[in-house]
Amino acid sequence: MDELTANLHAYLTTAPTSNFLQRPVTMITHWEGSHNLLWRVECAGQAAVAKLYLDAGQARGRRQFDGQQLFSPLGLAPRPLWFDRYPTGLSRQLLVYAWLPGDTLQATNGAQMRALAQTMAQVHNGDTADVRRFCPHPLNLDYWWRVVDGGLGSLHAWLVAHKATTLYPYFTALTANAQTLVNAALPLWQGAPPTPVHGDLTLENVIDTFGTAVLLDWEMFGLGDPAYEIASFLQASQQLWTAAGQADWLEGYLSSVDQPGLAQRIAVYQRLLAFQAVCFLLHGLRQHSAADLPLLQESQQFLAATLVTAFQQAAAALQVVPASLEQSIHELFSSVLNQPTDS
Repeated sequence: MDELTANLHAYLTTAPTSNFLQRPVTMITHWEGSHNLLWRVECAGQAAVAKLYLDAGQARGRRQFDGQQLFSPLGLAPRPLWFDRYPTGLSRQLLVYAWLPGDTLQATNGAQMRALAQTMAQVHNGDTADVRRFCPHPLNLDYWWRVVDGGLGSLHAWLVAHKATTLYPYFTALTANAQTLVNAALPLWQGAPPTPVHGDLTLENVIDTFGTAVLLDWEMFGLGDPAYEIASFLQASQQLWTAAGQADWLEGYLSSVDQPGLAQRIAVYQRLLAFQAVCFLLHGLRQHSAADLPLLQESQQFLAATLVTAFQQAAAALQVVPASLEQSIHELFSSVLNQPTDS
């Protein structure tokens, strides 16, 4: 990391494409993201963040630059300074943007969450003509379901192979009800236009800057489905706040978004995402390798409990009669642990 920091400093101070060319730059701190490395730097009183992409940098970097360029004038994103596809002395693309002070959002902080609802409404009300790319996430329910449905056959076959005699019919019932819901809901997306979406909405990607919820990490920015973005956010953060709190937040968001039928589309995704969570956990268990066995065995109690909860939530969302699954899920784990090369 020290060598990389030195290379970055050399780039910032000597590269012709750097806005800090031939000016003193102080490297303040650095940290690591999931797909990138970041440094906080300072030049002539200008605090900035330098972000070096490690994965699909050109696409992610351009998306982030575009999103921040579009929404920073509204105070909803840090101001981008420049994006360099081929930074001298560095092996990956680089984005440099103005650093903003801020606090991490807390789901229990009503003022912060209301500010986030207003920020997301402004993003989703944005002008589509100003957005050059589609978000990598599904654009509508039909696209989303095709992705999910594409992996269901392998899960059904895997459960049969492991003789999951109780779990298999239960999963089949969930699948059937999910398909029925999709078929009934598809007309809600007819004529529903895409909007600008952040693409990676989590509390970790938002800061409270003087009362405004500012969005960070616009790497998945583009045109997309606002219903999917909001439903995914609520699904991922459901453990952090109460159901009543989520409902109030959603009401505040919807009151500021001008798109007919959006509430119904969000509700459909909320029900289906509970089923997708079950599929995600089962795929993870199905795709384990022999090298994963020690960790799988060590984490069996926690993973089994998580899977039980996911099944219960999906059953409630898709109106499947609940059943006691603890024993059958532990039996599935035992079968998997005895077949280390299963896939």
